Amino acid sequence: MFRILLMAGAMMSGLAACTVPQQSAPSSPAGVCSTDRTSPIPGHHISPELEQRAQLLSGASEVRVLRPGQVITREYRADRLNLQLDSYDVVVRVHCG
Repeated sequence: MFRILLMAGAMMSGLAACTVPQQSAPSSPAGVCSTDRTSPIPGHHISPELEQRAQLLSGASEVRVLRPGQVITREYRADRLNLQLDSYDVVVRVHCG
């Protein structure tokens, strides 16, 4: 009987060593762009400070400024924030991609 209890205890301690501790999942992956909090950005003149603020608010790892008539690539990147300007360098649209 003692052997059975000893073997059962050894098996249980071995299984306990294999378990992975539970971790809470992050609310959004790092670097993924979201425009949920960027509503204050449109209507302002572009500046390095505004770009930095927009990046911080969106969580994006990269910011791209799009001027009228500018040739751009069309690949979608979930980590990039696009600031679309008018001819007066005022932000008219904020979108991810």
